[in-house]
Amino acid sequence: MIFKIIFGCLILSLLISTNVFAQGVNIELRAETWDIPRHGEALLTVPELSKVMQMWMDDPSRKIELRYPGGEEGELWVEELKDWFVSLGVPSSVIQLTPGSHAEDIINIVIIKAEK
Repeated sequence: MIFKIIFGCLILSLLISTNVFAQGVNIELRAETWDIPRHGEALLTVPELSKVMQMWMDDPSRKIELRYPGGEEGELWVEELKDWFVSLGVPSSVIQLTPGSHAEDIINIVIIKAEK
């Protein structure tokens, strides 16, 4: 009986970790973090954005999905963020905008490994 429970837990943890890996790396950018004077050098000091850029530069075939809060304010925010990524060298073709972050003050940045 205990073997079945341990085996079940092992299978469940394997499925969960595989699903997380398949979905990509999720980084939260909060509105309070974004509330800084914005220019290229300053943006690269934001740990969340620096991590995104580093991951993308390590593998430029990755896609970047920006899950943003709905409404006009969320759309303006995500468009500005996308423009900054493009100005930092990320092609706009690898950036996907998706409405529906889980909070109105967060953009979820998902780094997705390219399918082979």
